[in-house]
Amino acid sequence: MQKVILLFSILIGVSFLSFTPTKNIEVNKEEAKKAFEYINQFRANPKEYGDKLKLNLKKVDARPALIWNETLAKVAEARALDMAENNYFSHVNKKGQGVNILIHEAGYTLPKKWLKNKQDNFFESIQAGAKDGIEAINDLIIDKETPSLGHRKHLLGMDDDKPFNSKLKDIGIGYVTCKKGCQYISYTCIIIAMQDK
Repeated sequence: MQKVILLFSILIGVSFLSFTPTKNIEVNKEEAKKAFEYINQFRANPKEYGDKLKLNLKKVDARPALIWNETLAKVAEARALDMAENNYFSHVNKKGQGVNILIHEAGYTLPKKWLKNKQDNFFESIQAGAKDGIEAINDLIIDKETPSLGHRKHLLGMDDDKPFNSKLKDIGIGYVTCKKGCQYISYTCIIIAMQDK
């Protein structure tokens, strides 16, 4: 009987260990809020903030402040956490879902035409490896790795021809740090969107 109890205790201990995170991953809501405030400052005066980054943003129009949205923030936080915990960096999660379907399922209603492809992402910018939220925003606005400057356009509300980014009003940000066991020291997810009314 003691052997059975001991074996049962060991199995329970092992099952608890399997649910205990092995990586030192933390959600940092303070950095997410700092990033949010910084984006709005940048959008209000793109020329001044662009000069600090050695970017010529003289022709970029100032945009209204984005509004913090808790639903988008929860999805952004979950996205950043998922990338850290599962050691990947992509606009599509391990289930093959993009952010359009994720925010819609969370209660942020989108038109059906934006949900046809489950991998679609019209609203998410992601960054990995920044020391803080502001550095993550700067990295996305510089957008060195993206020739189309898609992240810059998304964050600053810039459009090429048809207005889309300039119509986006709501924002949620997730910022997660990882001290060991991850590919990057941080993961940032910024969702800027507009709801179907």
